[in-house]
Amino acid sequence: EATPVAEVPAFDAIGPGDFVCIAHRGAAALAPENTLAAYRAAFASGLRLLEQDVRLLADGALAVMHDETVERLTDGRGRVRDFDSAAYRALRFRTQRWPAYAGQEIAPALFDDLLEEFRGRAAFIPEAKDAGSGAPLVAALLRAGIAREHALVQSFILPELAPAVAAGYPAIFLSRNADDIGAAKAAGVAWAGIWKKAADAVFRAWIDAGFRVIAYTVDDHEERDHLMGLGVQGVFSDNPLALMAGLPHGQRCVY
Repeated sequence: EATPVAEVPAFDAIGPGDFVCIAHRGAAALAPENTLAAYRAAFASGLRLLEQDVRLLADGALAVMHDETVERLTDGRGRVRDFDSAAYRALRFRTQRWPAYAGQEIAPALFDDLLEEFRGRAAFIPEAKDAGSGAPLVAALLRAGIAREHALVQSFILPELAPAVAAGYPAIFLSRNADDIGAAKAAGVAWAGIWKKAADAVFRAWIDAGFRVIAYTVDDHEERDHLMGLGVQGVFSDNPLALMAGLPHGQRCVY
């Protein structure tokens, strides 16, 4: 049975035969997504690869929030980018989707808070969600002293990965098709995050081009096994411990 590694995984030490499982939004099936509560719960359960969505706030700080607006997850209204840090911190999560957290006062997280708490304890997989967020995201990693092997910077917007590549952090381009393989390779990107429902030919095209491919977002064992059969190197998952149960004996897993 696969068990999580105790130390911080290093992306440059992940071998071609290793299978990677990243805690999507901090293992969103377990706790309110993208909050410190989620990352703490993931860490406590042994997970060390923590994914976060990063957006710009009005004062230049970085919020950890998937959506462009705050309505789905919090008691507030409006675009994330229109809040400053203080107003953003004052929001409270709607916890109904996570019964274990019902009634708890949970604020959304700032990226700096997360970096401070988990620096040297976990690896970060932050996604630059907004145009213009790639450079401040990388600046935050550098400011916090996050080692190059302990972060994998992601985005659907290829130019937002240039600051990560320039700073020496590995980068993962997110896509649903094979259109940008040449551009991603030319940009110095070595990893690709591909939608789980993409055609098998799309996965094969990225793999054949030399990319290390991670599929998003996978919570089903049959999907996991199909993707492994294609040569996919790993997955993003909302519930990594459940997903990684029942893997072939002897399979080395990083999560």
